[in-house]
Amino acid sequence: MNKVKSVVQACLIIIVLFVAGFFLINIIMKIVVGSGNEIEVPNLINLDYNVAQKICNENNLYLHEIEVVNNDEFEKGKIISQNPHPNILTKRFRTVDVAVSNGPEMVRIPFLYNLKVVEAKLKLENVGLTLGKKIYRYSDDVEEGKVVYSQPMADELIARRSSVDVIISLGEYSSSSSSNNKWRNLLDGEE
Repeated sequence: MNKVKSVVQACLIIIVLFVAGFFLINIIMKIVVGSGNEIEVPNLINLDYNVAQKICNENNLYLHEIEVVNNDEFEKGKIISQNPHPNILTKRFRTVDVAVSNGPEMVRIPFLYNLKVVEAKLKLENVGLTLGKKIYRYSDDVEEGKVVYSQPMADELIARRSSVDVIISLGEYSSSSSSNNKWRNLLDGEE
């Protein structure tokens, strides 16, 4: 019976020492690592990268740009996303990874001169643009029903998914043209 009692006492002493050691180590780790060293991650989304860099420096955080992507919703140089997410607690001197906008993807307006409207529309769609207003004017150089030029002009850079207006020829102006067509110009809209 004495042996059983001493074994139980030894087990209890081991358990008490283990629990005390566990709590003691936790207290020592908080002292060594430093409690109260946490900071709330600021919201950097839609901020300019340089402004976000300054905010991170003020909060003892590092800012790291992990990627630059085209984005229609954010201007060039603005932060699109961040990790860790805003308003969570993290340790000081940690790194905040961000994705930065390169602005909308830009495409060149194709040359549409002397194309039929359907051909011009297809050419615009092939580069990610849409056909905007159709404006009618007389032209001595381009046949009736074909594109004289576009607005904005060909070879200019424009954001993908933008619309391009086209000026369509009514053919040569002659005095025998109907009075209804005589006054169609840049101010006219679609047919």
